[in-house]
Amino acid sequence: MTYSGTVRLLALASLLLILPTRSVLGHGGYHERIDYLNRAVQKKPGDPNLHFELANLHGQHGDLQLALENADRVDTLAPGKFPTDLLRGQAWLAAEKFAEAKEALDRQLASHPENTYAWLLRARAEKRLGQETASLADYREALKRTPSPEPDLIQEVAGALAAHGYEKEAAQVLTTGIEKLGKIPSLVLRALDLEIKTKDFEAALRRIEEARQNAPRPEPWMARRAAVLAQAGRIEDSQSAWKALMKHLDSLPERERTSHAMSRLADEANRELATLKSSSAKEPPRRSAARP
Repeated sequence: MTYSGTVRLLALASLLLILPTRSVLGHGGYHERIDYLNRAVQKKPGDPNLHFELANLHGQHGDLQLALENADRVDTLAPGKFPTDLLRGQAWLAAEKFAEAKEALDRQLASHPENTYAWLLRARAEKRLGQETASLADYREALKRTPSPEPDLIQEVAGALAAHGYEKEAAQVLTTGIEKLGKIPSLVLRALDLEIKTKDFEAALRRIEEARQNAPRPEPWMARRAAVLAQAGRIEDSQSAWKALMKHLDSLPERERTSHAMSRLADEANRELATLKSSSAKEPPRRSAARP
């Protein structure tokens, strides 16, 4: 097999591994596909492609021993032509054998560091082994090597970073993801939560305003803005924002204004305004700066 042919085969095999089982199976269910492959193997016992797909399916469904047996068979039939250590790592990980998974993925990355999915799987194994530094490094590498990451990958990497105290880096990962993929709600909300947690209120307020402008209903975002202003210590601005929301709600047609969602927002605005007024009354008056 030529080098370019080998590269194409590895890419195809890696794609097979990262596709959900339902996509791999096409129109047939898991058991139907397994039965089909077993019959095909009886006719073509020397076909490594059939054994590779069997190993992949068994691994995804937790049949560890069958997955490993078929992976070994692939290596016997076509040594070095398939990413079997990637498959083994995935199977061991599904079986919660994390040390074995890491060992297989170490081998895979030593021979094929270009395989981004292997970086991600090893990050997961290291996470479960308590190897925080290594896991975060592999998460970063997986994301760096993925030109067009899926939202789930961005969320997973950001979640791992935030869980270990790297909230600002996690927020940046989400921001970069939003810039690449667009304003996917799950990414926007997670980025907003992290910006508030890290007290980057200006960034949070900008994100809220963008969301408000594009939202079919602006009212929830108006409430969120008012709440963030209070968290930022901008009490007067927060009061003004809550009052603006109340005025907006009063301007709605009666059917909309009295809906459950809008009534709840009106109640929230009234409560927050009362709380802010009470807090302001308890603060000692500010003394004017003495003039020279």
